[in-house]
Amino acid sequence: MKRKDFNGCVCWITGASSGIGEALAKALSKQGAMLILSARNETQLKQVKNECPHPSDIAIIPCDMEDTSSLPGITLSAWDQYKHIDYIFLNAGMAVRDTIINTETEILAKVINTNFMGAATIARSILPKMIERGGGTFVVTSSLSGKYGIPKLSAYAASKHALHGFFGALRAEHAANGIKVSMLIPGLIKTGISIHALTGEGKPYGRMMESLATGRSPDECAEKILKGDVKEKNEVIVGNSEKFSLLLNRLFPSLMAWIIRNHPLQKLRKLGLIKHDQQQIAIKKEGS
Repeated sequence: MKRKDFNGCVCWITGASSGIGEALAKALSKQGAMLILSARNETQLKQVKNECPHPSDIAIIPCDMEDTSSLPGITLSAWDQYKHIDYIFLNAGMAVRDTIINTETEILAKVINTNFMGAATIARSILPKMIERGGGTFVVTSSLSGKYGIPKLSAYAASKHALHGFFGALRAEHAANGIKVSMLIPGLIKTGISIHALTGEGKPYGRMMESLATGRSPDECAEKILKGDVKEKNEVIVGNSEKFSLLLNRLFPSLMAWIIRNHPLQKLRKLGLIKHDQQQIAIKKEGS
C-alpha cells in the first residue's frame, strides 16, 4: 500500500537554505516529516528551520557540496541523526552563465563538483546503510538542461546530464535492494540561481534572468513535486508548456537543436510551445 504523504518519514535535503530546497523543507515539515537540512549557510538554514511548521523535528548539518572529501563523514552524521534516512533530496546546485570558450577549467570543475560529484559522493557513502536497512529513495533535482544543452549553460548542463547517467545506473544496480531513484525535472522556477551564478572567470553573474523572474514560485514547485509521487516515478516533470520541449527533443532532436541555436525563446513562441505572460514563460532557458 502506498503512503499518501511523508508523515513520519526521515528526509535529508541538501541545498535547503533557499529556493526549491527551502520550499521542500517547509512542505515536508507540514506533512509531518522529520528533516535534516544541509547547505553552506548555517544562518539561513536556521532561519528556514524556524519558519517550518515543526522545527523541533528538524536537524541542521551544514555542508559544502564542492568539498567532496568532507561528504562521507557528513553523510554518516546525517544518518545517525535518526538512525536511518528514508528520502535524500539531492537539491544543491550552482550555475555558470558564460560561453564554453570563456569558461575556465577551474570554474567548470567547480560546477561539476558541486552539482554532480557531491551528489554522487553522498550516494556512494550512504548506499551500504540503505542496503543494510532494505531500501531508501534518492530524489535528485535535475533540470531541462539535463536533457539538452543550452547556450551559455554548458557547465550546468554537463553536471545535470551526469546526474541522469549516474543515478540511472544506480537505480538499475540496486533495484533488488529496495533502493529507488526519482529524477526531478523542474521547468521555470523563480529562484536565485542566476543571481548567485558565476561567469566563466568566476565572477558573480548577479542578475535575475527574465525567464526565471516570471517563472513559478518554489512553493508551487515543491507542492507539485510532492504530489508527483516521487516514491514510485523514475522522473517527475514539474512545469507547464515547457515540458513539451522534452517531447520535441525526443521525437525531433535535429529540429530541437536548430531551435536552441537560433534564439530558442523566439522560435518556441512561434511554435506555440511557450507562453509569456505575468505568470510564466513556458520554456526553460536557464537552470533550475
